[in-house]
Amino acid sequence: MPTKSTDHPLEIVDISEINQDAADKLLHAAASQGFLLLEGHGFSADHVKTLFDVSQKYFETPLEEKTKYPIDESNAGYTGIGVENLHEDDPNRKVGDPKEGYNFCKLDLESGTPNHEIPEYLKENSDLIKKTIVHYTEVIDHVLTLLAMGLKIEEEKGGAKYFVDRHPKTSSSGSTFRFLHYPSPVSLNPQELIRAGAHTDYGGITLLFQKEGEGGLEIFSPVSKNWQPIPFVAASPELAAKGEAPPLVVNIGDLLSYWTNGLLKSTIHRVKFPADVQKTGRSRYSIVFFSHPADETELSPVPSELIPSDNSRGAGAYFAEHGKSQTAREHLAKRLASSYGWGY
Repeated sequence: MPTKSTDHPLEIVDISEINQDAADKLLHAAASQGFLLLEGHGFSADHVKTLFDVSQKYFETPLEEKTKYPIDESNAGYTGIGVENLHEDDPNRKVGDPKEGYNFCKLDLESGTPNHEIPEYLKENSDLIKKTIVHYTEVIDHVLTLLAMGLKIEEEKGGAKYFVDRHPKTSSSGSTFRFLHYPSPVSLNPQELIRAGAHTDYGGITLLFQKEGEGGLEIFSPVSKNWQPIPFVAASPELAAKGEAPPLVVNIGDLLSYWTNGLLKSTIHRVKFPADVQKTGRSRYSIVFFSHPADETELSPVPSELIPSDNSRGAGAYFAEHGKSQTAREHLAKRLASSYGWGY
């Protein structure tokens, strides 16, 4: 069984070594909670601190500067407060989430380059941004390898590289690097208490860093069937002494859950403005990477005996109904249309 913090609902998996034990632990966490903590990821504490500093300074730039690069239908650019509506628990809600973000998309994952125009301040920090995207991609490769090992995919069907081979680094994909800012509200009306509505993520795997003292992330646990806060966890003393950043929060997205016929859980989560943070009045910042396979990847059922094969849901059900597989790009386009009101 994966390690579990005594005061934290999520399992902790160390990926510093790629072996079957780590693979089994990762698969168990992904198939039960859909969320986990990842250590041994190799991000330094200094790197992550600098990222948060750059993110905060970007969001402090004048609104007229940020809105010069509005989000477009490629999902790249700035999303202002109230633009994105993630309230899947209330589809009739007319007011978007009280948060803002900037998306780096159209990524060349080999070099970390976003292939779209970015604001001047972010250009000044392009080396840091590229380095971050490259390292996130390396972490994703480790996670994808371990998941394939956990699923025991046979070598002739792709083996440990089954998922990695479908995430080529120079192909077009929906992979997105994102800065997020949840401002401290000036008034505490009920809409401001939910900073990001209850939702599941669109893609394959999400990696997230959050800061101490800026809580609010909650999951609707598939295990307890209740909302549970996901508090900040510091790096272990051993890893902190080596300069490693705190564990990454990892969750499975809709695409990977769909691809595995529901074996891996895409868990509902939200961001609240909890009472302890209300007292400090602090904003919340998070640094997020959303991983997607290449756009042209056909989401055929993953060839693992551990995956349900009754074709009642996910990729199996789609193939049974349509006689073909949905592509990763088609899957993402439907979700973006829902969140932003775009046509599809």
